[in-house]
Amino acid sequence: MARRFLPHVLRPVTDLDGVWDFAYLGEVEPDDVDPAAIAFDDVMAVPGCFDATPAYAGRRGLAAYRTRVRAGAGLQRLVFEGVQHWCRVLWNGEPLRDHAGGFTRFTAETRSEGGEVELIVLVDNRFGERSPLHLEHFDWYHFGGVSRSVALHRLGPVRIDALAIDTLSVADRRIEVRVDYTADAPATVPFALACDGLPLLAEDVALDTSGTLVRTVEIPWAAPWTTADPRLSLLAAELGGDDLRERFGLRRIGVEDARITLNGEPVTLLGVNRHELHPQFGHAQPAALLVADVQQLKDLGANFVRGSHYPLDPLFLDLCDEAGLLVWEESIGWQYPVEHLTAPGFAEAQIEHIDEMVAAGRNHPSVVLWGILNECPSWSEAGRPVYERLLGRLRELDATRPVTYASLNAFDDLCFDLVDVVSANNYPGWYFGDVPGIPAQLDRIAAHVDALGHADKPLIVSEIGAGAVPGWNDANGSLWTEDYQTALLTTVVDHVVGHERISGLGIWVLGDFRTTEHREMLLKRPRGVNDKGIVDEYRRPKQSFKAVRERFRRHGA
Repeated sequence: MARRFLPHVLRPVTDLDGVWDFAYLGEVEPDDVDPAAIAFDDVMAVPGCFDATPAYAGRRGLAAYRTRVRAGAGLQRLVFEGVQHWCRVLWNGEPLRDHAGGFTRFTAETRSEGGEVELIVLVDNRFGERSPLHLEHFDWYHFGGVSRSVALHRLGPVRIDALAIDTLSVADRRIEVRVDYTADAPATVPFALACDGLPLLAEDVALDTSGTLVRTVEIPWAAPWTTADPRLSLLAAELGGDDLRERFGLRRIGVEDARITLNGEPVTLLGVNRHELHPQFGHAQPAALLVADVQQLKDLGANFVRGSHYPLDPLFLDLCDEAGLLVWEESIGWQYPVEHLTAPGFAEAQIEHIDEMVAAGRNHPSVVLWGILNECPSWSEAGRPVYERLLGRLRELDATRPVTYASLNAFDDLCFDLVDVVSANNYPGWYFGDVPGIPAQLDRIAAHVDALGHADKPLIVSEIGAGAVPGWNDANGSLWTEDYQTALLTTVVDHVVGHERISGLGIWVLGDFRTTEHREMLLKRPRGVNDKGIVDEYRRPKQSFKAVRERFRRHGA
């Protein structure tokens, strides 16, 4: 699978990316499908989004993917990095598991006698009860398919299931390592840790059938990870014949004096929001496109990118680790109605999704914020318990990073006391007001947050911007022109940079992207595209890109 390092050296892993057999089944229910009767009459790329291809553009329904792989005998683990939105995994016609929710890694296990295996994945990109995290009105197009990499792992009697690395002290180069394992039976086996090729420990350990090994070690040769010098290390764990390797950086994220700190030093986040969407590839971002996006962010002078509004591709996080970009990772969500947010099963589905997000992202030093529920009912008394539960789950999983969410209306919000960082989406000069009124509006938000008793918390302007149809201008500099967008964003950046109260800025958005087919949204989106990008959907810069770049670079983001 597409990563910047090999997670396994000892464990046999088969990469299943490539061209799979494909059949579009349409308006049928998964339970009514006989796997043996599927007529696979086409092919589809994996990773890929079938409804981003010319033959299936815009179609919503059930689809089937098939490949054949030679499996060894014993326990097998399929690892999917992301499937949109719901899927059922079948091994030689037998269902292994269902999974709902795109953008996160999940696994399916089975025991095999060995030999050639037929792997079928039923994929459903429709909206409905099977996928409660995806709703049609969201302001982005929900592409469907096996959108990220797939691999087959051959497992032994002892398995390393997760490896977590936390920095305890940057000055002392001290880290805590936690190894989650499962085993067929209790046993005493060798356990070893190494970092950057240098041994850290070697011992025998007594295992139960499942558990966690925790060790504290020092790596005196390692340099701290910073945005200017993003030094990375590779930690390798071996346990009873299995192994797992993870990259990490020595760094501590904190909140102090209303600022986010990196290794104890205050940092102002200056950057953009970013969708993983492309007209030709949907959510399946080719490696070349991910590399280009990181290059464009660095060229902009940004030090910060918010994943909007779902977990990001692991390869993109790898690239941000290397580039020294700071990342806000958030669970999927966009303006869920109160009745949906509080419906039976919704919070449980979000928690499963959050668990998968944190498991995939926690060792990335670039990830400095966990977020949830973009623009959802944090203004509602009924919604507050859901916010409390989900933010609490994030803290249970990872106490080393601040938590936040992007508020739709800061003046009515009821949940700012639950977060470490207050984040406000606001569009003065676009949905209301004018460009000269932007500084006063941002100052009003800051004053309101302080008046609520949160003056000790960092404040981020998490979304702000204006639409601009690429290449469109008129003599008046009207709405939808590149001139208007440029005037608005220069006003925003000039006011935010150096602001005594505002700690971060996420311009909405890096690139234009296709919106939903929901008519109410389409009528507000020229070309059926959210045009607030500072580059267009093919990453061609608009006038505003150069204006923002000049200011970000001047202030040394």
